[in-house]
Amino acid sequence: MYFSRECFPSRRAFTLVELLVVIAIIGVLVALLLPAVQAAREAARRMECASNLKQIALAVNGYEGAYKVFPPGRVGYDGSASPGVHKVGTSGLVMILPYLEQQAVYDRFDFTDGPWSYSDDWYEGTNGDAIAQRPKVYVCPSDDSEPFSLDTVVGGTYEIDGKAATGSYALVEGTHGAGVKGTLYDAIKYDNTGVFYYIETMKVSDVTDGLNHTMLVGEVVEAHTLNSSNIWSRGLREMDTLRSTSNPLNTWPGEGVVITRYGLRVNGAFASRHPGGANFAFGDGHVEFLEENIALDVYRALSTRDGNEVFDDEQ
Repeated sequence: MYFSRECFPSRRAFTLVELLVVIAIIGVLVALLLPAVQAAREAARRMECASNLKQIALAVNGYEGAYKVFPPGRVGYDGSASPGVHKVGTSGLVMILPYLEQQAVYDRFDFTDGPWSYSDDWYEGTNGDAIAQRPKVYVCPSDDSEPFSLDTVVGGTYEIDGKAATGSYALVEGTHGAGVKGTLYDAIKYDNTGVFYYIETMKVSDVTDGLNHTMLVGEVVEAHTLNSSNIWSRGLREMDTLRSTSNPLNTWPGEGVVITRYGLRVNGAFASRHPGGANFAFGDGHVEFLEENIALDVYRALSTRDGNEVFDDEQ
């Protein structure tokens, strides 16, 4: 039997122009959706960062509950101290590890010699392994710092053969920082206005501004570099785990007012990779995202423990 072509309907294919139009529409839709997807991912990372900071603040309070004082920002003095005094650079973030469910990491440290003491071989035992650990709670998911410091030498004081892990958070020293001069320079280390600095420990009663108005911990960036070194196990003024509000929030490493000792340009500033500001944990455990354009006097007031500053909560 013969069937003519007219018995079957013809099938019309896409033309090249139509195909290009469809591809263009898909491209436009992807371009419109991508920023929204990226924003959603960043929002999730910022929330995880805030969760980390809340845990750290609660751990600081757990330490205070056990010892009736907050941990020191750095457990000892530095090389400028008199002979015979306790010279060790261990960060306060090491001391709160048991309250962060990080007992296993804490147990790796040998506190009879360090970590970060002024002996020649403190890192050759278990301390070398301990400072190479990088607890997840100390790392913001938006922070793109390298996991290990590029150089652990500062002023020739600390030189090790192994790796030292970085972190995304630092304790709040107070207002004395890179911008101070003269007699206040040593106050950065030994008499700052916040809760954390060298060797001294604060009580809750010392925080007369109120725990809800006093920052404990904030974010830092470029933790693997010397100008913004942030080795989480070490405490150094305006660097590793000890920062101030001397410079405005989100002053980038090497910018603003800097300390130029050791051949570095250290500004001691808090900063983050979150657009527009950074997260901070306060003494009562709550976390706030402070905008980078926050008034400098308000920002500094939030970093002091007993400044008696008066400002509106909405500021």
